[in-house]
Amino acid sequence: MKLIDAYIYEVTRRLPEKSRNDIALELRSTIEDMLPDNFTEDEVKEALLKLGDPARLAASYRDTPMHLIGPKVYDAYIWTMKMIIPWAIFITALVHVVETIVLFSGEESILSVVIKSLGIIIGNVINVLIQTFFWVTITFVFIERIGMAKSTGSLTAYGTDWSPEQLRHVHVISKKKAIPLGEAVFGLVWIAIWLVFYFNANHLAGVYRSIDGEGLQLVMPALNQSVLMSYLPIVLPIALLEIGVALYKWKERQWTMRLVTINAVIKVISLIVFMIITLNPSLINEAMIPYLANLLEINSSSVQNFIDWAVWTIIVTLIVTVAIEIYDSYRKAKA
Repeated sequence: MKLIDAYIYEVTRRLPEKSRNDIALELRSTIEDMLPDNFTEDEVKEALLKLGDPARLAASYRDTPMHLIGPKVYDAYIWTMKMIIPWAIFITALVHVVETIVLFSGEESILSVVIKSLGIIIGNVINVLIQTFFWVTITFVFIERIGMAKSTGSLTAYGTDWSPEQLRHVHVISKKKAIPLGEAVFGLVWIAIWLVFYFNANHLAGVYRSIDGEGLQLVMPALNQSVLMSYLPIVLPIALLEIGVALYKWKERQWTMRLVTINAVIKVISLIVFMIITLNPSLINEAMIPYLANLLEINSSSVQNFIDWAVWTIIVTLIVTVAIEIYDSYRKAKA
């Protein structure tokens, strides 16, 4: 039955969601009709072999034909694009962030650099996506039209013609337990953003003012960078663990109790460390409070009260967010 379930999954995952259940029932009925009452695994393989490559069978259910990329290579083409595109986006963004940090001279305000960098990253990502789509598509068109012109089989993600044996490597993922690929990629990008902020907090967070019409300039940093850096021996291992969890999500593609436990432990530890850092009274630049009091024409105690309120609001919000994320992942794993 595992081979049958895997085969049906491989067919239906390539189809529109609205038609998956009906086609799954129809396909299961067809397979069962092809088998005797007390069937063996070899008889299952023989029946599935008659039905053929799941990618080509799925193509026959689609309303719209595939013209540029045909059924012979379509499955391998989609698999390749799904593997390359997230890494292309991540590496493009990471390279530019590292380049910006290394070449930063301090002559321009950090906020202006960040805004400019975001625009450059978006432009570079779009360019990389266009290039990736073009060259991968051209490669597969060449493979299908020339390399497989005389072949009647299909190119699969394994680089060979399809056979029922490949179903042993299929992980049937329930929609309720599935982890979107974007979630893992966003996790990696988010960690990179926080690390950049952590190492450059005194250049990013603070009071900005327009000076001589030259745009916004950081005139008063909000955080004490030396205090932040004193926590580096704790922060760096946690960041590496967060990266490991994001990559583990990418590999598993579904919530399991083991992944839920690992994710929950690391999230709680990260939250505790964040609370310890933010509640350190030396973290806030002591010169900023009188500066803001003078700028806003209020007393220093009012500024301090507002900062304390803001810090606790952020902490409570993060506690609630982490609790919801852990509960949601547990609920999905138990589904």
